[in-house]
Amino acid sequence: MNQEKIGEEALTLALGGAEDARIRRMSSLLLGGTGDAAATGPLLAALRDPAMAVRAEAARALAAIGSPAVTALIPVLRDPDWRLRYRAAEALGLIGDRRAVGALVRALSDEKDHVRYMGARALGLIADPAAGDALARVLGDANPPARKAAAWALGEIGGHEAALRAALEGEPSGAVRRAIRDALGQG
Repeated sequence: MNQEKIGEEALTLALGGAEDARIRRMSSLLLGGTGDAAATGPLLAALRDPAMAVRAEAARALAAIGSPAVTALIPVLRDPDWRLRYRAAEALGLIGDRRAVGALVRALSDEKDHVRYMGARALGLIADPAAGDALARVLGDANPPARKAAAWALGEIGGHEAALRAALEGEPSGAVRRAIRDALGQG
């Protein structure tokens, strides 16, 4: 076994068993840096870590692995734990693979506002026009951060100026109004 594989195994063990969250977080970071698709499983498990910093780093590490992690991340968008759905949406957006668009569009209807927000952010990063109509519906979401993310995403995609203008007229949140104006190029 070569030194690189031994190092990856040590990182995987630390990720799953170190008592100190800082060690688990750093293990996530370093595993993602390997770009090895074999790290996907341990990093998916780290999305369940009790420490938010470890979960966040695991999502970024999965994004660093890229396309090989997409098929493993998409089912996580249906996990009962909203924190996993949130981090899966985050990672999928950072990867930017269009295979995730359908699942991320479904995340826009999630019961948890954090997941709807991150789903909109992820779709904005992917910028696939197929998500435009679903994002336009999020402009009416009860959650202001979700509406703001949808406005930003629509600005990234383009072509939904009428929906943005209509949302601007009745928008009560100043932050969301600014995001809508930015999306319309009226910054």
